[in-house]
Amino acid sequence: MFPSPLDYAGLPTVRTNTLDDTPFTKKEIAVVIKNLHKGKAPGPDGIANIIIHQLNKRFPILFMEHFNKCLHLGTFPGTTKLGNIILFKKEGKPEDEASSYRSISLLPTIEKVLDKLVTQRLNYRLERLNKISDNQYGFREGSSTEIAIHNLIKKINEGKKKNHHLLVLSIDIKGAFDNIQHSSIVNYLDNSHCPQNISTIFRNLLLNIKIILNSSKGPASRDQRMGCPQGTSPLELSRKQNSAGNLIQKIQPYKPSPTTL
Repeated sequence: MFPSPLDYAGLPTVRTNTLDDTPFTKKEIAVVIKNLHKGKAPGPDGIANIIIHQLNKRFPILFMEHFNKCLHLGTFPGTTKLGNIILFKKEGKPEDEASSYRSISLLPTIEKVLDKLVTQRLNYRLERLNKISDNQYGFREGSSTEIAIHNLIKKINEGKKKNHHLLVLSIDIKGAFDNIQHSSIVNYLDNSHCPQNISTIFRNLLLNIKIILNSSKGPASRDQRMGCPQGTSPLELSRKQNSAGNLIQKIQPYKPSPTTL
């Protein structure tokens, strides 16, 4: 009834004719690090964001060489794929039910910086290739969920003026980040025509992710073979939303004839 997620580790990478993306620059890295919240709790490595801030100020070449080596090799270091899971009980919910707790994943800052760098590169390429649907809101610069509400109201008012029948389909996907299949992300990347090194490093990010939960009996860990830890780029989910947006764009309004009952 509940099949295991597809193990895509053995699937061949689809080679494209696109060139590898250029190395990261010191300025590019500095902007990402500058936007890190200094008060955030550290991940399993115990390195706080403020330390990354100070290190990059003193030794900017250090991070540039590290991240560009990762880009060249197409890999996220294994030590950055660990996430500490912290549970928060939802108010008024029973203590003995798993759904009564909200989890957050504390990730190594180095992983978050590299994730942001490659996500920016991929989003830039997808925007230039017009690979992102105009119907995607959120997780996208200059296209917020407030704009989605504005456009929805505009469509409704236009439909009323034209005497169209209007239908709004609202879908709430429970646990969307927790349940997205990694194989779907890989398939999207292989067909996105993005630079080969960007596609390769994203594929590698999804391999061997581990989450750690400190219990009364000590730390417990498991592999995460589906879903996206909170704190990682929302790219994975937003790209699947993009596919839905392309489908929605094909739906045309229906204008009833005078004889319609």
